[in-house]
Amino acid sequence: MAARKKSSAGPAPRLGHGEFVAYPGGPTAIYDLLERLSAAAGDSPDFGTPGISLDRKRLTVRWHGELPTPVQAVLADPGCEVTVQQTEFRPGDLRAEAERLLRGHPGVLASATARPEGDGVEVLVPPAVADPAGGAEQAVAGLSDVPLFAEVGETPPA
Repeated sequence: MAARKKSSAGPAPRLGHGEFVAYPGGPTAIYDLLERLSAAAGDSPDFGTPGISLDRKRLTVRWHGELPTPVQAVLADPGCEVTVQQTEFRPGDLRAEAERLLRGHPGVLASATARPEGDGVEVLVPPAVADPAGGAEQAVAGLSDVPLFAEVGETPPA
C-alpha cells in the first residue's frame, strides 16, 4: 500500500516506489485516490510512477499493458481528473534495470532511476567519468538494452 509522507520544510524526502509526499493545504482527494490505487495495484511491475499536477487536481496513472479489474474499479470513481498513460516498458523492469546498472557499474554511474514516463532509465555520470569519455551519453554507451537518458553530475549528499 502507498505510504503517505507529510511534507516538511527541509529537502524533499527520498521516496520508494509507491510512496508519495502529501503537501499541506491542498485537496486531499488525490492523495486518497493514490492510496486506493496503490492498494489495488499492489506491487505490480506494470504500475509506474503516478504524476500529480501542480494544482493537485489531476493524476496521471502510468501503466504497462491492460489495467487489471481492481485498478479499473478504483479509477471508475476517482474523485479527481485522471489520465491513464501507457508506458513503453514495464516500470518494474526499468526499476530492476536501474538497480542492475548501479550494482554493475558503480565507478561509472552516480545514480540510476527508472523514468516516470516508462521509456527508459535516467543515469547520472560523474564529470570525472563523462569528461574523458566525451560526454555522459558516450560514457554509458552499450551499458543497457533499454534507453538511457544520461546527464553529467554528482548525487547530492543525503
